[in-house]
Amino acid sequence: MKIVSLVLLIAFSAYAQLLSGGNFDVIKVNGVGISQGKVDSVTNTLKQFAQAQGQNVSSAEYTSQLRWVAINQLVGQELVKAEIAKQGLKASAKKVDSLAAALKSQFPSDAAFKQELKKTNSTEADFRKYVETQLLAEQLLEKNIPMPQNPTDKEKKDYWEKHKSEAVVSDTIGGVRIVLNIAKGESSQEIQDKKDILKGLAAQARSAKVSLMVLMEQFAMMAARTSEDPSAKKDGGIMKKFLPKSQGNEFANAVKNLKVGDISDPFVQDGNKVIIFMMTEKNDGKYESYEHEIDYILRLEAERQRQLSTKDYLDKLAKTYKVQYLNKDYTPPEAIGQ
Repeated sequence: MKIVSLVLLIAFSAYAQLLSGGNFDVIKVNGVGISQGKVDSVTNTLKQFAQAQGQNVSSAEYTSQLRWVAINQLVGQELVKAEIAKQGLKASAKKVDSLAAALKSQFPSDAAFKQELKKTNSTEADFRKYVETQLLAEQLLEKNIPMPQNPTDKEKKDYWEKHKSEAVVSDTIGGVRIVLNIAKGESSQEIQDKKDILKGLAAQARSAKVSLMVLMEQFAMMAARTSEDPSAKKDGGIMKKFLPKSQGNEFANAVKNLKVGDISDPFVQDGNKVIIFMMTEKNDGKYESYEHEIDYILRLEAERQRQLSTKDYLDKLAKTYKVQYLNKDYTPPEAIGQ
């Protein structure tokens, strides 16, 4: 919910800044103009968001690709808005209130939220209308393009049978570790206290009701915040493919019975640090060790198929609501309606 809220907030910020955009139109959808300034602003917003995720956004080619994404989003939004109006769809006031409250809660205070509205020359009514439109758009798209179902066990096992020969089998593993250093002269009780701290972190991670892929990401963020390994702030405590014995017998013994997704009990390594380790990769050739990766791959494929279906649906709407591209520099290679 927080990720969705963040994306919607960023999108609203860009939207609000463009309510009175004065640049010439480069696209028209159902008679509604989309200006060059609007496209460029949304492209820049997408670029900033990608940069915040650690992606390299410096190349002209990357910026061009983001522009095509921005254009397709803007054209799609106008087509969906036209269809919503035609069907006379209405959003539940309760749902609008709930999502609006969730978005507003991302700001430190109500005053900060109002200050943001003021900066973009918008009102709370504008904000609420935007939230309502997003809900109706989601409702319309889900009705015509159902959300993909989670991969079934059969689908995952079928994928494994088809691709298992591609797996490189070895004794290597991968994972994420959290380290607390033991200072010289620390007592056994102080060391036990560090173990208890790590036990608490492990219990916190295990209690999360999320997919294994999300759990791994959360554990890496936890490592970046709490691990005393100097490199953890940069790499999140991630240890890529390695042989357990390369870390010493204490480490190898502590992780030897772990399965992918398991977290070790706290253990002392080299007498100078206490560690917990989450197994994220085990190259043993067993289906169970690759199941989370297969699940992720199948989800990505289902989402890709849904995106293709969305494009087909928008192309269909474009036959009803005329789409005109007025500038070749603002015409995507696979433009909606073309």
